[in-house]
Amino acid sequence: MTAPNITTARTRAAAIKAAARVWRTGLDQMDRMSPAAAARACYVPGGPSLAELEQRIRADRATRTRAHRAAA
Repeated sequence: MTAPNITTARTRAAAIKAAARVWRTGLDQMDRMSPAAAARACYVPGGPSLAELEQRIRADRATRTRAHRAAA
């Protein structure tokens, strides 16, 4: 195994930053959907039901809203 160097560290940091941007973009797109539409977009046969996904989405949004208000 080679020792980490500054180039490797910068490349890794850039990859993490790019992944965070993609994650945020997806989150923003899901937040523009109604909870029911977001649940349909997330649904996979054999996974949680649409009702359960919708409940989780509502809870996640409420938690993120409260955390954002607390930080303000």
